[in-house]
Amino acid sequence: MKNDTVARRTFLARLAALSALAPARALALAEAPRCVTTGEDIEGPYFLPNAPRRTSLIEPGVSGTPLELEATIRDSRCVALANARVELWQCDARGRYDSAGSRLRATIETDARGRFSLRTIVPGRYLNGATYRPAHIHCKIHGPRGVLTTQIYFEGDPYNANDPWYRRERAVSLIHRRDGFTARFDAVVPR
Repeated sequence: MKNDTVARRTFLARLAALSALAPARALALAEAPRCVTTGEDIEGPYFLPNAPRRTSLIEPGVSGTPLELEATIRDSRCVALANARVELWQCDARGRYDSAGSRLRATIETDARGRFSLRTIVPGRYLNGATYRPAHIHCKIHGPRGVLTTQIYFEGDPYNANDPWYRRERAVSLIHRRDGFTARFDAVVPR
């Protein structure tokens, strides 16, 4: 009988300790960071698979204002995605895409902290029907739950307001530097 009483008291003490921890666990879960998934955008007609693996699109025949694009890819729990495959493509400074080759196209893999860097040029604009598309860079991110296709726009572009696909949350600031610009883009893919 005495053993039953001791066992019951031990059980009740452990149960009380666990129940005291439950609110702290619930609070920790409620405070866990949540990242908002980057919005999807159109792929457009100029995507070509199998772009070369490279971190620079500056090559002979490519002219324009240099741009260093820095990016971090995370999942919706804000965890950096290491080794995520990212495909990027864009038009040249005059608004023309290479529709047969690999000019201004790249495939990049993120590092252990979900980051990548791309040396390119500020893309031009091109006529789309009666109006111009704003400058943008296309981006396909291969995440754990599929592919996110989006576009990176530039703050202050005069054609942003009239573009049906433009979203302010996907626009980056161009930061002037001595030989061109830098920009930072952070994307979040579904987990």
